[in-house]
Formats: sequence, C-alpha cells, structure tokens
Amino acid sequence: MLSSAERQKVVERYTIALAAAVFAVLLRWCLEPLLGHVAFYATVYMAVAFCALICGSGPAVLTGLMGFWGIFYWFVDPRHSLAVGGSQIHAVIGFFLVCAVLIWLGEANRRKQLRLNAAVVAVTAETNERKRAEAKLQCAHDELERRVAERTAELSDALAELASEVSGRKKTEEQLRGLSLRLMTLQDEERRRIARDLHDTTGQTLAALKMTLSLIEREAAKIPETSKLVDDLNALADEAVQEIRTTSYLLHPPLLDEVGITSATRWFVEGFAKRSGIHVDCDLPEKMERPQRNCEMVLFRVLQESLTNVHRYSGASTAGVKLRLENDHLKLEISDNGRGIPEDRLQEVRRSGGGAGVGIAGMRERVRELGGQLEIQSDRTGTTVSVLLPMSNPSVPS
Repeated sequence: MLSSAERQKVVERYTIALAAAVFAVLLRWCLEPLLGHVAFYATVYMAVAFCALICGSGPAVLTGLMGFWGIFYWFVDPRHSLAVGGSQIHAVIGFFLVCAVLIWLGEANRRKQLRLNAAVVAVTAETNERKRAEAKLQCAHDELERRVAERTAELSDALAELASEVSGRKKTEEQLRGLSLRLMTLQDEERRRIARDLHDTTGQTLAALKMTLSLIEREAAKIPETSKLVDDLNALADEAVQEIRTTSYLLHPPLLDEVGITSATRWFVEGFAKRSGIHVDCDLPEKMERPQRNCEMVLFRVLQESLTNVHRYSGASTAGVKLRLENDHLKLEISDNGRGIPEDRLQEVRRSGGGAGVGIAGMRERVRELGGQLEIQSDRTGTTVSVLLPMSNPSVPS
C-alpha cells in the first residue's frame, strides 16, 4: 500500500486523505444508532491513523481537520452548528491531542516502512542483478564447456591419429628390424657357403695345381731356366692357397663351429695382430660352457667389427679383448688406446646407432634380438665396446 502513496504523488495522497475523512464521517453516520452520543471521533481516529501511515503527516492533518469538522457539525450537539460550548472544549482538545499522537506515530512508522521498502528494493535489485550475472556466468560456463568439449574432441582425434601413426611407425621399425636381422642371418649363411666353396672348390683346385707343379718340377730339374719358373709358380700357388684359406676363415671360421667362441677369438686376434701390426692383449677363459650357436656367432661378429674399426679409425697402437662369464651372462669387451669417438657422434651412436655404420648398428640389433646389451664408452684415451649376452642352453665345455 505504501508504494501507491509515495511522496512524489501529492494529488493522490491528499485525495486519499479527503476520501478517508469522508469515509470516517459516513461510517460514524452508519454507527449512529449504535454509538449514540459517545465516541464521536472514533472513526476519525482510524482515518487519521490510516492517512498518517499511508499518506504522511500533511494528508493526515487534512483528514483530521475535515473529519473533525464533519463530526462536529453533524453529530455533536447542538447539531448543524460549529459553535463550541464549554462542555466540548475538553473533547476538542483531547481529539487534537490524540490526532497529533496518531499522526506522529503513523509518520514514524511510515518513514521506517519507506526505509524498509527502499532496502527491499535495493536487495531486490541486487538480487536481480546477481541473477542476471549468474545467468551470464552460466551462459559463459556453458559456452566454455562447449568449446572445451569441441577442443577435447579435436585433441582426441589428433591423439588417435598420432597413436595410429606411432603404431604404424613402430610396426614399420619392427619390420625393418626383422628384415635387418633376416639379412644378417642370410649374410652369415652366405659367408658360410662361400667359405665352404672356397675351401672345397678353389682350395682343391689350387691343391691340384700344386700337385701338377710338383710333377713338372721333377721334369724341369734338368733345365735350370724352367726350374726357376716352376719355383716361382709354386710360390705363387702357396701364396694363393694361404690367401684362400685366410679369406675362408675370415668369412666363417671353422673353429667357431668346431670348438667354440674362445678358440675362434684367439685365432682371429692372432691373425689380426699379424695383419694390422696392432698389439692385442687377449684375456680368455681356459674352460667355459659353450653358449648357443647364434650367441657365439653374434659375439664373433662384434669382435670382427670392433677390431676392424680399431684398425681403420682409432689410430691405436694397442688393443684388448676380454671374454668372461658373469652371472649366467657372457661379457665381451674390446678396448683400444686410440683417439676415441667425438662426443656428438658418440651420442648419436648411443641413441639410435646412426653414424656408426652398418656394422655396429647391425650388431646392436642382433644383440637386442638375443636379449643382450651393447654399450660403447669413448673418450680421448680410447674406446671400449661391451657386449653382454645371456648364457642360454649351454652345451659342452670348450
């Protein structure tokens, strides 16, 4: 009700005051048979209190004055007269005192109510503003969730594509690794076959040539010039036989199949020292359980490749070969006192085997296939190649 009688609405407030005064007079007229000549101003008091609470002190004063005038004129004896007798003085004073109290109380309550209404309006406005802010925040949150969902879906697709690509590359690498191992296995078989052919065919041909030269030598002993030529041919035949035997053994040493890695290593190291002029210290066990054939083959190929690299690149004067059994694992170490491998190239070799040539990279794959490890340590004082292979299915002592 207070919202309909604000201070700015002056006409409405005073119109309500007049209407309240008229209503109070009419109500007193309706109650005349019941009240008689008592409580003349009861209805006016109610109208004044109402106007003081709703319309303010000014309209309440107007209601009190108009109500007093109407009641006094129509209901107080002598009726229809505004003459104030001695007996009415106290009633009139009491009326105005009661109206003043009612107006003061109503105005005080009205102001409190207006302040409360203002607070309620402010709280309502703040609540509405907060609701609007929450709505905007919710919209922003929904938009963010939508964008996050879209981005997550994009990232999921990208990750799935990347995982597929990685899987394909891993599969390709595995296939390449298998192909490399297959090629090295075929290479070993081809070396074995060539070594056997050299020994069985070319070696036998040279042996037959030697026998023929022996027969010719008997007949040519009578002619000094011919005898010298036969001696030269015989020396060339001996040199060819030795080279064929050496080449055959280097391709695939028979000792590796017959008595094992220890004897084959000792034979190869002795031949390498003679051919290269590099002194090699060989530390090999006298007796050792033989590993599987493929394990011996890998160790021998690593030995060949490592000593070949020592001769070609290291500039070393001495080298060392050590073979020993450690906790059911065979460990082969080849070291030298050369210039070492540059750090950047060494890191590349350790990381991927690149920069090490086909030999070391291939050996790394073969060692990995057997469940072993190949490590290369190098500095300015030299290089050490270490191979660690598990001893599986040992057979007879070498």
